[in-house]
Formats: sequence, structure tokens, C-alpha cells
Amino acid sequence: MEETKPRNLGGSLPVPNVQDLAGRPDELAVTPTLLRRYVRPQPNTADLRPDAPAGEEQEHVPIIDLGRLLNPDGLAGGRDEEAARLRSACEDWGFFQVVNHGIPEETVEEMKKNVMGFFALPLAEKTAFAQQPGEIEGYGQAFVVSEEQTLDWADMFFLLTQPPTYRDLRLWPSNPSTFKTCLENYSTEVQRVAGELLGAMAENLGVRDHSDMTRLAASQSVRMNYYPPCPEAHVDSVLGLSPHSDAVGLTLLLQVSKVPGLQIRRKGGWVPVTPLPGALVVNVGDVIEVFTNGKYRSVEHRAVVNARHERMSIATFHSGRFGTMYGPLEEVVGDGEPRYRSVSVQEYVKLVVSSKLDGKNIMDAMKID
Repeated sequence: MEETKPRNLGGSLPVPNVQDLAGRPDELAVTPTLLRRYVRPQPNTADLRPDAPAGEEQEHVPIIDLGRLLNPDGLAGGRDEEAARLRSACEDWGFFQVVNHGIPEETVEEMKKNVMGFFALPLAEKTAFAQQPGEIEGYGQAFVVSEEQTLDWADMFFLLTQPPTYRDLRLWPSNPSTFKTCLENYSTEVQRVAGELLGAMAENLGVRDHSDMTRLAASQSVRMNYYPPCPEAHVDSVLGLSPHSDAVGLTLLLQVSKVPGLQIRRKGGWVPVTPLPGALVVNVGDVIEVFTNGKYRSVEHRAVVNARHERMSIATFHSGRFGTMYGPLEEVVGDGEPRYRSVSVQEYVKLVVSSKLDGKNIMDAMKID
């Protein structure tokens, strides 16, 4: 019997299309109330970390060479050094960039081209794939749970991609013509990378059965993000994506356009992340924090907007399959006490979808008091 996803896990309230709003600058200028729900009370730049003091090097997100990490026949100690670098990145940062990941360059570039092509379609053509009530998949927005909350300056196209039985192919567009084939190829390659990283994490953690961790790559979803230019007068008080940690196992992010926007919370401020050419930005999700009983911690991040340029990115989320459980791994807990609850994947997803993006609120709900 084929495995299928449960339905009616929850959705998001309908909101205006931001790309359409941004395309009407004259109307926005004379009707400021159109932006009211996007403007935040505190400037986004207020808590950016200052430049490093003289003589002190500015911190950068760690870089992991996946080929070196996985190569048992590499230079003496090379694999061990890379494994130690991965351990440090997971424990101290929660973020890193992965290079030498083996995804063909043409697969990456085709994926970028198809995402840009989709968001360039007329609004009427894109809304043919709009989210339906009670569903998170499709074109629209996520985590909007009330008419009062501040909105993000972004649109998204969200699809379940792995396993294939989870896919709703009615939502996979035929324009651009190569979209379906390209997404399938990209999805498979990124899932491989996620599984390899999770296996290396399991080894670092001393988890004998690596499948205890790699099962967090069994399910995959893709969120394609479009951040339009924001009116100059509001660019410092509008966010493309609210501060949050990812409520999944492992996220791999591909920057589509050259405009930066990702920032991570570190040491009381926000640190900008500039993706390396060809790299994927990886972050530890809430579920890995649960599995490792807090040894590896998910980290808040956000997306800022630009006054003149659009920005696009592709976030690929990896989690456990429906019908399985989330909870601290016994080998990691050892003689200690579990700090997080154990719940079914379905129960967890319902919790996530019904919540707004708000820091680490999902982790707060999962902690054992």
C-alpha cells in the first residue's frame, strides 16, 4: 500500500498578493494604509551587530566541504577535521554553508531559472495554483493565523516533493515547461545531500544506527520565496520573513538572486549571511534540537527586504515521514533526562501550521516543564 500524506493539517488565512502590491507604487504612495499590516513598530536595523572592533575579525558562517567530509580515502586527518568543523557548526552556530556537495551545476542553475520563470508569470496564471482553505500547499503565504498579525513582505510557492506519493501534481505548473522535471531532479539531489549531512551528524553524536538521524531526510518540502522591492519609506520597518527557527529537521537554502537578505540571530544581534557561489546554506531545525535533546540548537533567522531589487530563494525542508514519532534519541539523552516531549509527526505538523512565525515558539511548546 502506497504511503500518502494526511489531509487537513491546517492552512493559512488568505492575504493580499505582495508582488501585486509592489507593482503598484503610485497607489502605495497615495494610500499608505495598504502597507499598514506590513509595518513593524521597531526598526529592523536597531539590533544589527556592529562591525567587528579593530583587530578583531568579523565572524562568518562556517563552511563545510561535503566531499572532504565523506571521503574516507582523503588526506590524513582531513575527514576528521571536517567532521569536527561540522560538530562545531551544529553546536555553536546552528548554521553553515556546504560546498563541494556534488549537485550538478546545471541542475542548480535550471532550478533557479524555473523559479524566476514561475514568479514572472502573470498573477492570474500563478493564482491557478493558489492554496485552498485548510491546505498549506500552493501559491500564497504561510503562518497567517489572525487578521491582526503583522504580515511578511513576501509571496511563496510551497510544494511537498518527497516521497513522490506526497506530491499533489495538480499544483506542479507546466509553465515554465521544464518546471516539473527540474524540480524532481533538484529535489532528489538535495535530499541526498541532506541524508549525507544527517549521517555525519549521527556519527558525531555517537548514534550507532545512522538511520535514527537520516530518517529526518525521508520527507521533503520546498518553499520558493519571492521578496519584492519594498517602498523606500518603509524598508527599515518591513521584513520579508519574520524571526523564527525552522520547525523541521534540516533546511537547505539556495539563493536564487544575488540580492542578500538572510540574517541569523547571534550573540544578541543579527548577522548577515552572504551565500558563497554554488553553496547551499544549511541550518539545524527544531526537530534536530529535539532529537539531540538540545545538544544541537536551532537558531532564529529572518529575511530583510531591499528598496530597489527583488530577491528570490528556495528553501528545501527535510523531516520525518507521517506515521513516525519525534522525540529525544535515547543514545543522546544517556543517563540524563529528556528535555522535550515525544509526539507523532502528524501532531507536530498540526502544531506548526496553526502557529505564526514567532521566534522559537514551537520549541517552547515542545519543552518539558
